[in-house]
Amino acid sequence: MDYLQLLDFSIFIIINLANIFASLMFIGRVKNQSMADISGKLFIFLGVPLFLIVLGNLFLLREWWYWIFPGILISFMVFSLMVDYIKKVEFRNPRNYRILIPFLLLYYIGLILTWGITWAIGVIYGIITMISYFMQLGASIYAGKHGVG
Repeated sequence: MDYLQLLDFSIFIIINLANIFASLMFIGRVKNQSMADISGKLFIFLGVPLFLIVLGNLFLLREWWYWIFPGILISFMVFSLMVDYIKKVEFRNPRNYRILIPFLLLYYIGLILTWGITWAIGVIYGIITMISYFMQLGASIYAGKHGVG
């Protein structure tokens, strides 16, 4: 496996872990808050290896989407770290749209665009990531229906 394949496979692993951790976080908000807390922190932690992958793609002068797309997801992770963990701002309930709108846009756009990279790696990688993406989307809807989305 060469360096480019290693970077691509690493993005595949990270985006799927992000979807799994997000799913567990949403389900945990309904069933087990400690599971939600742990999986939320693990999701945020994925920003570290994702940042290293972005740097690797930049140094190798790869196409712009290899660093912009995951960069949007990293931006979400930093934003979430700031509002959820450092400043502990409550913006979900009651809704503070000045925070909630950019929060959700960065989250979903970051996940979807990073998922898009997995299609460039190979169809099977895109399909697997599609499944994990819709799993987290279903978990998000589930949490939302219970008032804790």
